[in-house]
Amino acid sequence: MIIAVDGPAGAGKSTVCKILAERLGFVYLDTGAMYRALAWALLEADGRKQQAENGLPSHLADWSLPAARLEALPLLFSIRKNRLEIFYGERPLCDELRSPEISEAASRISRLPAIREFLVSWQRKLAEQGNIVAEGRDTTTVVFPEAGLKIFLIADLQTRAQRRLKEYIEKGITLSLEEIRLAISQRDEADAKRDHSPMRLAEGAVLLDTSDLEVEEVVDRLSELAGNIIKPVSLDGREL
Repeated sequence: MIIAVDGPAGAGKSTVCKILAERLGFVYLDTGAMYRALAWALLEADGRKQQAENGLPSHLADWSLPAARLEALPLLFSIRKNRLEIFYGERPLCDELRSPEISEAASRISRLPAIREFLVSWQRKLAEQGNIVAEGRDTTTVVFPEAGLKIFLIADLQTRAQRRLKEYIEKGITLSLEEIRLAISQRDEADAKRDHSPMRLAEGAVLLDTSDLEVEEVVDRLSELAGNIIKPVSLDGREL
């Protein structure tokens, strides 16, 4: 069973999908974290001092980035205890993936076909390990177009910026609300207009505006939708 959730930055995808997965006993697959991890790994592999004018090593702007280059990175994605774990060598990656720098880098490399193909392959492999709740920006259209339940979460720009500001304050990251609004607006445009796998509403997806909803209200709504398609089974595996 796959529940796929798409939507722009700050719509609440990560928070509600994590809770929803726990409630259903599903694996939570944060595809956005995978893009941030790959951006972090590429920056780490090349040395953070070797930056181009756009804030990234020059090869990250190269649309012919070879798959062998990606596969050679000591980056490992795995599912443990119903959650995604990411390692660079023996180093677990977590909070370092949530900085504005890495978010910007992830946005830039996500436009490269080689990057998307590499990570889509990983995401489909991980989904083979059990029932999942996957969230991102193309999970309903490209990664899991046959998902049993497809959701597209939205919220107005001001609400999304305020949510991201709160998140940054909790992590000790200093940015103004206006800076965050601008960054989110630019990310929205980039995601919608990229040539490869643009963010869009998938056919058959349920559109849900979270602007005026609390987290639990969103999770309750998604749980209700999931409950309509999840069939209970007996102990011997037969549908009831």
